[in-house]
Amino acid sequence: MSYTDSEPAALEAWPALPEGGGADVIGAPTPTSPGRSRRGTTTVTATQGVKFREYLQYRELFTNLTLRELRSKYKRSVIGWGWSMINPLANMLVYTIVFAYLFRIKPPLGVPSGLNSYALMYLSAMLPWMMFQGSVMESMGALLGNQNLIQKTFFPRELIPGATVASKLVSHFIEMSLLLTAVVCVGNWRALVFLPGIIAAIAVVTVFALGLSLLFSIGNVFYRDIQHFSLILFFIWMFLTPVTYPFYLVGGGLSGNPSSGGILNPARYIHLFGHVVNLGSVFKLNPMTDGVLTFQAFIYNGAMPGSVHYVPLASPIPGHPPTLTAIQETVSWFGVGYFVAWAFVALAIGLWVFRKYEARLPEEL
Repeated sequence: MSYTDSEPAALEAWPALPEGGGADVIGAPTPTSPGRSRRGTTTVTATQGVKFREYLQYRELFTNLTLRELRSKYKRSVIGWGWSMINPLANMLVYTIVFAYLFRIKPPLGVPSGLNSYALMYLSAMLPWMMFQGSVMESMGALLGNQNLIQKTFFPRELIPGATVASKLVSHFIEMSLLLTAVVCVGNWRALVFLPGIIAAIAVVTVFALGLSLLFSIGNVFYRDIQHFSLILFFIWMFLTPVTYPFYLVGGGLSGNPSSGGILNPARYIHLFGHVVNLGSVFKLNPMTDGVLTFQAFIYNGAMPGSVHYVPLASPIPGHPPTLTAIQETVSWFGVGYFVAWAFVALAIGLWVFRKYEARLPEEL
């Protein structure tokens, strides 16, 4: 998508050139010909001319780019921002019918919140997943859509995919606010207690999304196959992440309500390279597994990662009173740390690759 018509609005607050950039920067605005470049000059990349502390000079430009993304997203739409909730609600309806009614998969029991709803379990995992996937997918075309802007003047080009991620983050905060309101209304007030943890988890997902957005967006400029490959990648990745199905199907845990026939499901095991391995542990090699389980712990279960709770389950022997059973949270602090580590490693790799090939963007575009 081209943003040529809205470029002036995005460039209203243009910062001073980086120290040492001078007029040798391609597209450096000059008094006589703003926005034009001189032949024989070299591009100053973020690695050469922009240090991390100098990003503050571009904060107004970044804000304008983000606002432009938000305005163009629902431009000439009757429902407008309502689509930010209609899409996940439509997905929730479809998956609820398929999994809860056709496959008769019981939703997990939220411990200690007591929630027993497939829809709320699904949304607490799907919203962060949609923010993550949407950020990466939409940022892949961001550099191509801003071809004129990139070739016209100098600025840190990583601001473009960064603005796409920021716009998705704004939409995600709106969606998450509505979900938290619904969760509290059905009785899980504990989700509000863990609001700082939810915000921290959103920040980690944003870092992860930004790292992959930088990597995929620069890669898509050189190899357009990446855009088509990513569709397959994220389709497979989503089903390797417990978003549409409860984690107890692979890793074990409570399903249903203990007062109405709920059971404690054992973990599943598979043979892998001559060893018997917990299938849940295999799924947790995927960092987004612990990512969505962290959101479910805070929002759906109302519990801290790694916490243990005791739940009364019906005794298998008729006539015996219920027995207290220890239930451990599906995500541990090690899992949270594993997810955080992946996020910052992805950011470091994405930023390094982006800066390495950024100087070739004008000619490749």
